[in-house]
Amino acid sequence: MTTRHDVSGVPLQGGYVAKQCPVRAQNDAIRPAEPVHPDPFTERLFANGNAFEAGVVADILTLHPAAISVHGADADAAETATTDAMSASFSLILNARLPSDYVHRRVGRPDLLVAAATGGYRAVDIKWHQSLTPSTNPASELPALCADLGSLVYETAAFDANYAARKSQHDLLQLAHYQRMLEAAGFAATGPRLGGVIGTERRVVWYDLDVPMWRTPSSTGKTKLRTTMERYDFEFDFRLDIVAVAQRHLVHPGAELLVVPVRCAECPGCPWNDYCGPILEAGSGDVSLLPRVGWAEWKIHRDHGVSNRAELAALDWRTASAVATGADLAGLRAAAAAFQPDDAILAMDSVAASVKQLAQLDALEIRTVAGLLALDASTARYSGSGLTSLPKEIDLARAAIGRDPVYRRRGVDQVEVPRADLEVDVDMENTEVGVYLWGCLVTDRTDPERTHSEYHPFVTWEVLTPERETENGVAFWRWLMRIRATAHARGLTFRAYCYNAGAENQYLRRLGLSADLVAETDRFIASDEWVDLLQIWDSQLITGGASGLKVVASLIGFRWPVDDPGGGMSMVRHDDAAAGDESARTWLLDYNRGDVEATHALREWMSSTVVPCVDELNAGIRS
Repeated sequence: MTTRHDVSGVPLQGGYVAKQCPVRAQNDAIRPAEPVHPDPFTERLFANGNAFEAGVVADILTLHPAAISVHGADADAAETATTDAMSASFSLILNARLPSDYVHRRVGRPDLLVAAATGGYRAVDIKWHQSLTPSTNPASELPALCADLGSLVYETAAFDANYAARKSQHDLLQLAHYQRMLEAAGFAATGPRLGGVIGTERRVVWYDLDVPMWRTPSSTGKTKLRTTMERYDFEFDFRLDIVAVAQRHLVHPGAELLVVPVRCAECPGCPWNDYCGPILEAGSGDVSLLPRVGWAEWKIHRDHGVSNRAELAALDWRTASAVATGADLAGLRAAAAAFQPDDAILAMDSVAASVKQLAQLDALEIRTVAGLLALDASTARYSGSGLTSLPKEIDLARAAIGRDPVYRRRGVDQVEVPRADLEVDVDMENTEVGVYLWGCLVTDRTDPERTHSEYHPFVTWEVLTPERETENGVAFWRWLMRIRATAHARGLTFRAYCYNAGAENQYLRRLGLSADLVAETDRFIASDEWVDLLQIWDSQLITGGASGLKVVASLIGFRWPVDDPGGGMSMVRHDDAAAGDESARTWLLDYNRGDVEATHALREWMSSTVVPCVDELNAGIRS
């Protein structure tokens, strides 16, 4: 994409703008309200990130005495010093400030510039998060091409088969920003476009910015895999247009802004959330408030005249199921005049794009031309949009505005939850460095009249090094395996439960790698004795809202034993706990105990409560 408006007056933009919500870029320009100050978690993130970056830079300067660190009295001086260092071919430049790109409105400060063997430079950024994940499916992962801090350069990097590179769009778009600035200044390395990230593992993970990896909408209505450079160019130019139009709106209020609020994952920590939130929640609520309805789905709904959850809920579910098959309903309905109403739908094979689609309609009991014509016209207009999730989104909207907090999904006659004689609820607490707490709630269900639960935490308050994390993790693992073995020896069934296994599994696999337990942890993760309660919930129940533990447990009446429970606050509290604050340590243990008690309470509720099915809302929602 290239800009479509005159952006010459737009202030120079850093790399962050391309990876942030476009509405935020607009609000930053027009300032429609007073922005909210960063919350304690965000402030902590910035402070710890800066401290980590300073520590890594200090280590690199020790390992590379010939490196140069840029210091300038102001931005112009720093740019000049960086340009002079690149012109002098320094092998490593820290705290760089690249020459401002006035044509394309870019400014940027990469943490490191690393000289390439063939000439020119590549950007590396230091990030206060892990940049590697244990490898589980190499065919679908980004390879972990790593260099240690002693070498840094791409040319000495080697593949680590135990890990995959973390696929962080935010990180890679920022590297693409620096790449474009290096190209504009004439200092980009020749050959493939590459950038590096140093995460909390303190290794450089190198990324190829020209590898297609981001699936995005295309002008054809379908999707396409795009490279990081392609994705960045579109996102950055789009935001330049947004800011240019916002500036014109300030002078001429009649000028229409380019974007309106749409709910996204960035909203909770955004300084404009208090402004956008009431707009999104007005009336029955914007469709983007529904889970997994992102910008692409929101746009399709807007293009079809549906902007809120009530309008979406009022669409016809049966017609939406026909839309989801991909059948050309508009074309078939237009061609229906050449057929008799009682003609079989399969008889329309001469005008259908696919006999398979006709068979799918027949399977939905749309078996005649009359049945085709009886489909809801408003819903049928979605045909050709590619929105195969339309039936699910209708159910989500109905559940969101329905009278009950929870519904069964269509086709679920009774909620089923795997249970055992001996159950262990597991929840881990981590920081950006690793896991410091594995909390477990053991429940003995062998005597229904005397069910007993006991909380067991495995925690370290010491500075969290890889060695200390592994030591604490092994203690947890050995204890869990002993509980399991004891249950088996007594002839009892055993299951352990978590909520959202993606997080726990990642750290179990890390533990397996660090403690040489890979075979054990992999077998356990793959067994039916390790149960992801989120998957059990999501496959059978629907609320129309998020399915996070704090949300769904609150819906069933569970309350945590601490104020303001949440992962962000737990990280803030951990900083105090690690410094010796006993009240913070107590808070964290109580919070973690609340998490495992919540998963237990949720399981009990799912096993004993009868909830209505979402298809029962049809008559009440649709007029």
